[in-house]
Amino acid sequence: MLVDCAIIGGGPAGLNAALVLGRARRNVILFDSNKPRNAVTQESHGFITRDGIKPTEFRQIAHMEISRYPTVEYKNTEVISVIKNQMIFELVTSMGAKYQSKTIIISTGLEDISPSIDNISDFFGKPI
Repeated sequence: MLVDCAIIGGGPAGLNAALVLGRARRNVILFDSNKPRNAVTQESHGFITRDGIKPTEFRQIAHMEISRYPTVEYKNTEVISVIKNQMIFELVTSMGAKYQSKTIIISTGLEDISPSIDNISDFFGKPI
C-alpha cells in the first residue's frame, strides 16, 4: 500500500503532523516505538492549553484525537530502514513489515547523553 506520508516518531511533533495531515485527508502511517524520551518526566510544558500535562496523558489525548481521522493509521513499531527508490520511500519495520510512502517526516526527537556520574539516572526527570 502506498501512502501520502509516513511519519517516523510519535512524540508531540509527529502526533501534530499526523493530526494536520489527517484533517487534510491524506493517507498517513504514524510509526512510534513507544519509547518516549520524557517517560520519567512528571510534567510537559510549552504546549498551549496543555502546559504542565503529564506526558502519558498528552499522548493519550493526541491518539484519541488522531483516531477520529480514518486516513491515519498508527503502527506501534520501530522503523529500521528507509530507502528512496526513485520517487517512493520504502520503509521496513522491526517486525519485518514493509511500507511505501510518497513522503516521510522524521520526527524522532532527541536522545539524551548523560554525563558519567554515579546514580544520575535516579535524578533524571526529577531535579535534573
